[in-house]
Amino acid sequence: MKFLKLLYVLMLCPSLVLAQGFSKVGTTAAPFLKIEAGARAVAMGGNFVALADDATALYWNPAGITQFNRFSISGTHSEWFADIKHDYVSFIAPLSSSSAMGIDFIYLTSGDIEQTTIEEQDGNGIMYQVTDLAFGITYARKLTDRFSVAVKAKYIQQKIFREQSSSVAFDFGTLFDAGFKGLRIGMNFANFGRSMQMDGNDLSVLQENPYTGETVETRLKTESWPLPIIFRVGIAVDILSDIEGVIQDSKNRLTLTVDGNHPNDNRETIGAGLEYVWNALLALRMGYKHNHDSQDLSFGGGLNFVVSGWNLAIDYGYADFGALEEVQRFSVGITF
Repeated sequence: MKFLKLLYVLMLCPSLVLAQGFSKVGTTAAPFLKIEAGARAVAMGGNFVALADDATALYWNPAGITQFNRFSISGTHSEWFADIKHDYVSFIAPLSSSSAMGIDFIYLTSGDIEQTTIEEQDGNGIMYQVTDLAFGITYARKLTDRFSVAVKAKYIQQKIFREQSSSVAFDFGTLFDAGFKGLRIGMNFANFGRSMQMDGNDLSVLQENPYTGETVETRLKTESWPLPIIFRVGIAVDILSDIEGVIQDSKNRLTLTVDGNHPNDNRETIGAGLEYVWNALLALRMGYKHNHDSQDLSFGGGLNFVVSGWNLAIDYGYADFGALEEVQRFSVGITF
C-alpha cells in the first residue's frame, strides 16, 4: 500500500506544478530529439515509457529491450511540418536471457531550401539543406527477474549549409514488473550531455576597418545551447479481465498507460494512453496529452501477422497539433 501511494505521488507531481511552470521553448539545441518515434507510441499519446515492448523502446525507455528474446527491427517515417521528413530506425539483439543490446538512428531533413541574401531576398539560386541526425548504442540488463536497467550512448549532429554542431549524450532507463495484472513502472532520463554550438567556415567574413581602411577577417559569434533533457516516469497496467466472455490472455488485452514528463525547455505534462489488442491480430489505440503546448489527442491502430515464423507489425499513428498541421506516422516492425 505504501508503494502504491508513493507511485501515485510520483505521477501526480507533474500536474501539481503545471500552474506554476512557464514555457522555456527555444532554449535548447537539437529539438529534433523531442520528435516522438514509432506510430504505436504516438497513437497512445507518447505515453509509452512503462510499456516499451517493441523496438522503439530504444527511444522511450531502453530498459525495455530486456523483454526481447528474439531479434527485432523497426522503421518509422513521418511527414513533419513544412515538408520536413523524419525517419527513425532501430534494431534489438538479445545477448542472453538477461541482457540485450540495440542500435537506433534518427534522421531529419528539410529538403532543398533556396538561399537568400539582403540583396537577393527572393533567392539566389543556391540550394542548401538543414539535416539533423542521432546514432545511439544501448546496453540493457536484468538485475533481477523483475527489474531492468539500461544505458544508451549517442552521437548527435546538426547541420545547416556549411555550419554544423555535434555532441555526445546519454540516456538512462529502468523498468520494474510488479508481477500482477501486468503492472509495470518505467523511468527514462534522456539526452544528458554537453551543449552544442554551431561552427563553420561561413562564420568568417571579410570586413573593412573603418579607421584604417584595411580589410580584416572577423568571425561571427554563435552561442552554446544545452540539449533538450527530459525525465519521464510512467506506469502501464493490463485492465482487461473479462469483456463479453473474452478472458484476457496473450491474444486479447486492454492496457492503460499513464506518463508524466519533465523537460528542461518547457512545462511539465501528463498524459494517458490505451491499447486494445484483439486475437493478437488487430490493435486499436488512443492517447491524450495534458498541458502540451500544441498536441492533445492522438489515435491509431495496427495489424500483426506471422509469416514463416517471423512476426510482422504494421502500425499507424495520427496526432492532432491544433493550429499546426496534423502529423501522421507509419511504422513497420519485424521480429525474427
